[in-house]
Amino acid sequence: MDWRRAKSVLIVSFLALNIVLGYQLWMEWRERLNTAVDWTSLPPETLQVMREKNIQVDDNARIPTDTPNMRQLTYTFEARSGEGIGERMPISPAPETMVIFSEEDLALALSGIIPDLADYHYDQQGSKEGVYFVFNRMEGLWPMFDIRLKLYYSEQKIKGFTQDLVTVKPANGTKEQQVLSATKALAKVIEQNLPAGSVIKEIRLGYHGEIFDDAEAQVTEPTWRVLLENSDEVYYVNAISAEVTTEQGDAAAGRT
Repeated sequence: MDWRRAKSVLIVSFLALNIVLGYQLWMEWRERLNTAVDWTSLPPETLQVMREKNIQVDDNARIPTDTPNMRQLTYTFEARSGEGIGERMPISPAPETMVIFSEEDLALALSGIIPDLADYHYDQQGSKEGVYFVFNRMEGLWPMFDIRLKLYYSEQKIKGFTQDLVTVKPANGTKEQQVLSATKALAKVIEQNLPAGSVIKEIRLGYHGEIFDDAEAQVTEPTWRVLLENSDEVYYVNAISAEVTTEQGDAAAGRT
């Protein structure tokens, strides 16, 4: 065996491997940089308010940088949970699902039980530990915060659910607009709405709108949702008009 040649081949192979790994790390870093920034990107006046009111951003929270074009949505309910309109549906016998689950495993266990399960994605921050998991109905890439599937669990098994089922209407000429940046939305909430000592755990883009019981068609708009640690208060910033509204978690929506 030509050891000198073999040594040269190994050196070249390791060099090529290092180049590939370095490129992958660089791409991951660039992708992370492009999709989220930290709280230091907020305007100086907002940072000053944060210092004065002792408002913090959780270490795991990130401020998204995407500002997509989105439109107002119109939808109708097929079925609705809460307020006596719908009731918790038992799952019996409870499937052999684990409380710590992957969405793929959940789909295998429950897709034949829960309608349109694939249209709902897990909302970890909106879930209530020890009681239920929340899933939001998705419209494209974005969650509809008011349209939910809740999986109730105990004894490490999912034993019941409530679900909002909706039909989203065609656009019919509704114009898309570029949404307000997360930085601007968060700055407004911090400066005008958050109480002293708040800890922000999430800001997320989706859809939100008031639900009117006497209206057949409902309207929901592009909205930034801001959640706090150890608080049921939910802040919604309209991503077009920048109007801020608040709700007390599920209680404000009348959900069970």
